Amino acid sequence: MKCLIKINGLFYFILFLGLFHLSSNAQTFLNKHYLSDDVEDLINSNPDQALKIAQYLLSKTNTSNKEKARVNYLISKSYLVKGDYSSALNFLYEEKNYEDYLSDFQKIDIQICKITLLRELSLDKQAKRILNQLEATSKTLSGDKLKSYLETSVNIEKARFLSKENKNKEGIDLIKKLAITKKNILQEYRELQLNHIITLGQLFLNQNDLEKSKEQFENALTIINKLNDDNIFTKINALQGIASIAFLKNDHKQVVVLLDEALVYAKKLNNLFLQVSIAQKLSASYLSLQDIPNYKSVNMLFFELQTETEEQEQEAINTAYNLISDEYTDEYSSDKTNYINILYIVSGLFFIALLISLFFWQKLLERKKGLDEIMTYIEITRSNLLSSFTVADKKQEPKKNIILKETEEQILNKLKRFESSKRFINKDISLAVLAGQLDSNTKYLSEIINNHYNVNFNTYINKLRINYIIEKLKTDPNFINYKISYLADNCGFSSHSSFATVFKSITGISPVKFIELLNQEKENTLLEE
Repeated sequence: MKCLIKINGLFYFILFLGLFHLSSNAQTFLNKHYLSDDVEDLINSNPDQALKIAQYLLSKTNTSNKEKARVNYLISKSYLVKGDYSSALNFLYEEKNYEDYLSDFQKIDIQICKITLLRELSLDKQAKRILNQLEATSKTLSGDKLKSYLETSVNIEKARFLSKENKNKEGIDLIKKLAITKKNILQEYRELQLNHIITLGQLFLNQNDLEKSKEQFENALTIINKLNDDNIFTKINALQGIASIAFLKNDHKQVVVLLDEALVYAKKLNNLFLQVSIAQKLSASYLSLQDIPNYKSVNMLFFELQTETEEQEQEAINTAYNLISDEYTDEYSSDKTNYINILYIVSGLFFIALLISLFFWQKLLERKKGLDEIMTYIEITRSNLLSSFTVADKKQEPKKNIILKETEEQILNKLKRFESSKRFINKDISLAVLAGQLDSNTKYLSEIINNHYNVNFNTYINKLRINYIIEKLKTDPNFINYKISYLADNCGFSSHSSFATVFKSITGISPVKFIELLNQEKENTLLEE
């Protein structure tokens, strides 16, 4: 009997050890495989939770390099959905350390994510370089499925660039062609299909074909709801698209309903860029509805978030330049022809430097002529007027910096061309956007504006806009009869109040008073005649 008890006890002990071992192995299996699937499922609905799980997987010592490669790839997509562009870029460019462990489809997605980020940061030249490389790669692929996937991804990105460049008909034709030639691949990959639909909706919206645009955005929502897909990132884009259509139809109540829902989702994603975009549109609709309390509340949210997003955008642009610069160095370090290219560049910059002096004085004389005309209308001192309307007049002792003289002169030359254009009246202009257009970075551009114009970027843009509208008031008789809100919108200001405040801070008088002076001057001229 005692022997039987001992045997039973030994049996249960061995059974316990076996179950414990199985449980431990099962847990390890779940951590290494199913948890990474959870990360992918959470990216578009709860990126913060996805990042927590991903970081846990990376911290485990028994995570394989193949799994680390996949997790790093998923982390980059999570940061992209969150709007943390700087972190997303760092992880996207980290993929070169795990290139041997990534699938071909993952490698394509990483390059597409880079294109998306760089385009969001207005670094179109760098984004198109990657796009061209992908297009060249597609011609060398043999696998039908992979080749079709890559061609579809590339053409969707091409269509997005066409949308940004206002070549909407070309973009629509390209997207419609994909719907026919790549129907199977679009149906198989849902994210690709949704990107295809949202892009077509935006192209129709740009072309002012509101009904077709609405059909596409609603189609995207139907797919998400039908499949019970918690892809709130795409849902936000669709809701914003439908809201834009409602805004154009002056259905501001519908705009508010749609954007309120989108804002809730954007806060869940913790994406500040989406929140800023939504808040800006919401405030415009509340203003149209004359709902002043909600307008003030949303507008305050917009201004609070805008400063933070501008800082994040600047950081992301600097990160992008550093990462791309490192990549270029790796690619061309052994290319001897690079020295010849540098020689051409230096020679070109030297030639430009010789012309800058003449160009600078010519622009200065034009500015001075404008000052003399404006002095008859504004009763302030000459020094105050000069400070208000001259953007490149007096230069302080330059600060010590690491900007090459040639680079500095090149950026100044590009700034002159920018000043002679009307791009500064674009409401979307920012330090990051302008830096991208000038093929520079925000740090250089900000420092050059501070040193050469004695003002920060916002003051620089505001002075250009005020100069522009003053010239319009002086030369176009119709402008004197327009409302102040129209003048504000015409020169790039988002509101009547901000325009009036800036105008007075620069000229010393309000826009209304300035128009009165112009009218008095005209009356005096008529009397003299």
